[in-house]
This record gives sequence, C-alpha cells and structure tokens, in this order.
Amino acid sequence: MSGTTCPPGGSIRIENTSMAFQYSPAKGNYPSWMEDSQPTNPSGADRVWLFKGYENKVITVYETVEDMTRGIQSASITLPYKWAGTGHVVNKGGLFFQRSKTQNIVKYDIQKRNITAENHLKYVDSDNTCTYQWGGYATTDFAVDEYGLWLVYGNRSNNCNLVIAKINPDTLNVENSWATTIGSRSVGNTFMKCGVLYATDSYSETSTYIRYTYDTNTGKQETLPLNRIPFNQPGTYNTMLDYNPHDGLLYYADDYHGYLATFPIVKSV
Repeated sequence: MSGTTCPPGGSIRIENTSMAFQYSPAKGNYPSWMEDSQPTNPSGADRVWLFKGYENKVITVYETVEDMTRGIQSASITLPYKWAGTGHVVNKGGLFFQRSKTQNIVKYDIQKRNITAENHLKYVDSDNTCTYQWGGYATTDFAVDEYGLWLVYGNRSNNCNLVIAKINPDTLNVENSWATTIGSRSVGNTFMKCGVLYATDSYSETSTYIRYTYDTNTGKQETLPLNRIPFNQPGTYNTMLDYNPHDGLLYYADDYHGYLATFPIVKSV
C-alpha cells in the first residue's frame, strides 16, 4: 500500500491532534467519518464520508475537510440497506460495513452504487451484545493498515472476546484470524497499524491510554501500563477510531460534543 511503512521493532506514539473541530451535524448522532485509506483516483483523495447514527443508510459526502467544516456537501448516498454500528471503512473506492440486524459483512462500490460482495460470519454478533464499551451496535470494526483489510469483532461464542480477522477485500472471506483474550466490552475502541491491534482503555475519559495490544505478526499480546501509550481524546463519547495508512493519521469521532479529530501516529524505538 502507498503511504506509511512498517519499520521493524519499536512501539507507537499518538501525537497531539493535528486537527480537531466541533461539527454540529455529528453531535448526538453517533458519528463516524473517514477518507479513503487507499484512494485509486488522486482527484478524490481528499474526499470525506460522514456517517450519522449506528443504524442508518444515508451517507453525506464532502470533497474536502474544509468543505465539511463549511457545510458544503457534494453528494448524498443512500445504501440498499442499513449499516450496523460505526466500524465502517472506505478502501479503494469500496465501502465495507456490517449489515444491520444480520451477521453479514458487505462491500459496496461507491462509484457504481451497488453491492459487490456479502459474506455471513457465524460468530459475529447482531444484537448489541458483543460491542465496545459504549454499545451502539459496535459489534464489528473494519480496519485498514499497511497490510490490508481487517475485521475486529467480539466472538459471541467465546464471551465476546475480540477476534482479529484478515479479510479478502474482493470476496470478504476470512483469510486468517487471531483470537484474543480481551473482551469487547472492556475496551473503548480499537485500531490496527502494521498488523498490530491497539485497544483503548475508555471511550469516555479524555485522558485515556492504549491498554492492550495484539501483534498478529508474532502472536504476542500485552496489557500495557497507563503511561506507555497515552491518548488524549478531545471528547467524552468516542464512537469511532480508525487509522488511515494513506496519510498516517488516526481518525476520531465523538458523539457528545460532536468532535471530529485526527492524530498523527509516530513509530518510536
């Protein structure tokens, strides 16, 4: 993938926000937002997708973040059916999401406006049980990093412990998976970078930290002390957290205050 790389060894550091603003359409709407994690067309590399609600099917599109802050909408997309949660991603022009009230994951071609793949995963939750701390049907969380497409979810047959699944972006088949020992309800949110899962301690504390990591490269999992990788959130109700390997930024959304923010991630030795 273009963008960031994965030098061996070391850890990460989450820098202070590179951008943070309160956006009234996001406030109280359980928001998620993103840019394409591997844009195929340079003209749309800065395009922003805003998702409101944990069960909806209408996406608002802006050409740039600046347009979004000014309320200049370029398009609105209505999906064939509703999504569940806030763990969506856009990658190579495809939108990946969980279909509401099902155990199905879906790929939607944004340009052609149609479903190109759908797959049933029997251990994925569909009834708001195996979610992150805040609930909101956040039972599946797609992620894209330097190694490709992932799905993180609470295993409904194993006490909602998180599973990290490597997903084929064309078929949505699971290529490999790793079972962790941490429950979905005990973490605020997660993201992937360089094949490593990072889980936050709290969705609501402004001064939180990465409490748990799982490295799929080695199979090593670790519970971290609070001062190892601190994370200062601008809001108090984190609904979405995703790393984008194209620009190296961590994307963040807050429901209570409507904060949208990005954080640079630095590899530290």
